[in-house]
Amino acid sequence: MENKIKAILGNNIQFTPTNLGLTNNIYKGKIGFENVAIRIPKEETKELSAFNNEKNVLPLIKDLDLDVPEIYYDPETRVRITRWIPNAIEYKLCHDEDKIERVAKILKKFHGANLKSGVDFNCVALLNEYRSHIKDLLHPLDDYYHLISDIQQIHNEHILCHNDLVSGNLLFTKEKDYLIDYEYAKDNDPLFDIMSFFTENKITDSNLRNRFYAAYFDSPLTPIQIKQLSIYESFHNLLWCTWANMMYDLLHEEIYLEIANDKYNALKISAQ
Repeated sequence: MENKIKAILGNNIQFTPTNLGLTNNIYKGKIGFENVAIRIPKEETKELSAFNNEKNVLPLIKDLDLDVPEIYYDPETRVRITRWIPNAIEYKLCHDEDKIERVAKILKKFHGANLKSGVDFNCVALLNEYRSHIKDLLHPLDDYYHLISDIQQIHNEHILCHNDLVSGNLLFTKEKDYLIDYEYAKDNDPLFDIMSFFTENKITDSNLRNRFYAAYFDSPLTPIQIKQLSIYESFHNLLWCTWANMMYDLLHEEIYLEIANDKYNALKISAQ
């Protein structure tokens, strides 16, 4: 890993590992007087199809001024180096009262651009891909595959979506808010993205969700939208429980076991 980084940036770079990233190794480095974030994919995740559209997305979102400034990017290896944003706080660690409205405004700007990458986020195919890599199933996930038929009945227009709205991909500073890490970004239903944010950040409180809706939507939710969001909630829990099970099979790291258990418990509740 050290040789890879030095081959890209030269021997004068200083860098240290961080505890950030699940499918990537994230390092904090220094080039001259500038601090940088260095993302290097883990070997075990290089062949997964989920990441094959990032090279198309990054040029599309550049003018939205939501991502952190890029210094280096290799689409073949997915190694990416960006500026390190000082004093940035991720969503779950931010204590500002209006943080949920700020996320809604970020997503409204992102979705409101109506961008299309030409590559669809096929969540069903992704689910099946993750399932195919699992040798030891931690939970009876196949019992919930009936959710696929519900997903396939939703026919909303697909535009560019982020699809991975975990806390660490939403950064706040006093000057600006950021949406980062577009590895999963493909064309999808914006409602899927909204539920990605809710499920990944364990936002189950109806008041918080309603505050988000008020800041994001220009009119009240329709009964159809409410039903579709509910379907997406269960499917998200199934998809990412399957992903975590796969990652635990590949890496045998406890963090993935914790995620798999957490998502399965959420799945049992949401799919009732």
